[in-house]
Amino acid sequence: LMRKPNDACSLSGAVDQIGDGWMMLILWTSFEGVSRFDDYQKTLGVARNILSNRLRRLVELGILEKRPVHDGARRLEYRVTEKGAELRGPLSDLRRWGARWEGVAPTLVAAAQR
Repeated sequence: LMRKPNDACSLSGAVDQIGDGWMMLILWTSFEGVSRFDDYQKTLGVARNILSNRLRRLVELGILEKRPVHDGARRLEYRVTEKGAELRGPLSDLRRWGARWEGVAPTLVAAAQR
């Protein structure tokens, strides 16, 4: 196996954690104020089993935390942690990039322009 430079390892590790499209959408929806399971499902149209799996993974990674809606409540909500909040900028950049290039036919870039 070839060793990757540290930057490549960090990038690969980050993508491994949140590179799944559903996880990014769940996190982005969390930034917009959604915090309850049913609201995620309604907003995203994701299957319950997939949503449950991705929320569990985001909690395991420390990106979201699960807690009662209020003291003594049985209903739970998901909140973005400090670790998760740091992803807002990178996800916003990806979103902006996607909006710019979505549906744009790829073009060749001359070597001199690279």
